[in-house]
Amino acid sequence: MNGLKPIRSQAAHPVAIVLLGLGCYANTLGNGFVFDDSAYLASAMVRELEIGEIFAANWLGLDIYRPLALLSLGCDFLLYGEAPMGFHLTNALLHAINGLLLYALARELVSHGQAALWAALVYICHPLQTEVVGWVSARGDLLASSFFLGGFLAYLSGRRTASWALYAAAVLSKETAVILPAVLLLHACWIERAAGGWWTRVTDWCKSHWGYAVALGAVLALRFGVLGGADASAGPASTNFLAELDIAPRWATVVAIWARYALLLVVPLRLSADYSFASIPPVASPLDPWFIAGLIFVAASVALPWWTRSRSLAFATAFLWLSLLPVSNVFVLAPSGMAERYLHLGLIAATLAIGWGVARAPVLLRLWPLGGVVVLLLSAATIGRNRDWRSDLSLFSAVLEYYPDNARAHDNLAYSYYRRGDFGRAVYHYQRAIDIQPTRLRAHFNLGMLYSQARRYDAALASFKTALALHPTHVETHFNTGLIYQKMQRYAEAIGHYRAVLDLDPGHAKTRYNIGRAYERTDRLSEAVGQYNALIELNPAAAKAYYRLGEVYYRLGNIRQMTESWTALLRIEPDHANARRVREIIGQNSRSE
Repeated sequence: MNGLKPIRSQAAHPVAIVLLGLGCYANTLGNGFVFDDSAYLASAMVRELEIGEIFAANWLGLDIYRPLALLSLGCDFLLYGEAPMGFHLTNALLHAINGLLLYALARELVSHGQAALWAALVYICHPLQTEVVGWVSARGDLLASSFFLGGFLAYLSGRRTASWALYAAAVLSKETAVILPAVLLLHACWIERAAGGWWTRVTDWCKSHWGYAVALGAVLALRFGVLGGADASAGPASTNFLAELDIAPRWATVVAIWARYALLLVVPLRLSADYSFASIPPVASPLDPWFIAGLIFVAASVALPWWTRSRSLAFATAFLWLSLLPVSNVFVLAPSGMAERYLHLGLIAATLAIGWGVARAPVLLRLWPLGGVVVLLLSAATIGRNRDWRSDLSLFSAVLEYYPDNARAHDNLAYSYYRRGDFGRAVYHYQRAIDIQPTRLRAHFNLGMLYSQARRYDAALASFKTALALHPTHVETHFNTGLIYQKMQRYAEAIGHYRAVLDLDPGHAKTRYNIGRAYERTDRLSEAVGQYNALIELNPAAAKAYYRLGEVYYRLGNIRQMTESWTALLRIEPDHANARRVREIIGQNSRSE
């Protein structure tokens, strides 16, 4: 804006949108990687841009299929390496592009340049966007919105094939974009108002736009081939607190969450990167204020379009509800009970409603100073919120500022302190997470790991035993329990836990080696040989397995197999720490023969 004066030249509108978007997110360029970002960047397919692997990947075994998001991150890694600034720059640019696309869409639907500009300005600076722009792992949301908006615009301009292709790309970026054909159908029925009744409009539209079904079918076939038909994972129960509720309190809590979403759209305060366990109390009574507010929101979203007789408002409201449907937790549990990124597509609907409101009441355009103040306030809130996304420490400290009983925030904050070497604070926050949510497996496990590193083995064993009581098949807990027993020279107990690991995961290479060492310590040498050979089958380049195998054969007096094992060791690792001793022993035995 030119000193908060209204921008009357429509040629300047895109410039204003881009400048506002980049201005709001310029301070994210100094932020680091947070939360799940490290998991993405540690992936070989992302680091090496393995396109075939990217399109054939079940991401971390979580039944997530978003290859275009992974491809985008891979391209960033190719350009920027591990420098977070480049990744944040890409997110900011994508957000600016989405603002331009939203403006173009609003121009088409609202047919009023100034109204479309206000819609785009609110969209670009709204603090609810900070999660998807400030978090590198949310790249899929930004891409999905780009393709979603592009697909909508292509549909309006009659480029059906382009729209179908963009729809497929949107769903390959994030599954929530699946709603686009339903949104377009609503537009055809309520805004375009084709001839005939509802049934005729629907059937005619479906016949004319069959390409969306083909595009979705192709994406689902690709997804099925990779994931085996699995649904999107809801993650562990501790991630989505709704999983622990019976059906009636779950649905009642969902209604209460809708009220929270409505409030965040209008008054985006108390933003949080996490709304998991103990952040949102489950609804226990029909008199719960949030439940009542949710019912009022639902009733108002139906009554207001009917009362105003506004087809545009009815479309925007239905669009908003459609955007929430895939993550509503009504039918299928989403990864989280509530998340700000779940409103990302819904903001398109909300800001389109703003555009229609301004266009319908031109008097609002004369109140542009008030609108400018609102945009400035939203922008200031966004810039301030970006600071929370600087690091895990700042992010989860911000969560606890508003939700001090959030167990996952304590858990993640503890890990952040652990990485900084602050073991005292790490232990405190792990214990707080456990106090709040005693069934939290990860906190028990990580606390055990912390105690183990501090050589407080009894305390570590207590934490691991609690973790195993909660999750008896947790492989890493069994492994680390065995490791502690081994350090304490309690080999029989160590072997018991190592065998449990191998029953659950026969390919666990570290366990094969460690159980072999435990067998050596208890003079069960033939069993040690079996474990080292099994490790070599898993990894023919496992130098340490060849070394230990040679040692066992040396103890057994089996010189031929000792020589074979150590010869293989020297071929794989000529500079092994014990290479000199190994060569001497091999040489002595070869001369004696």
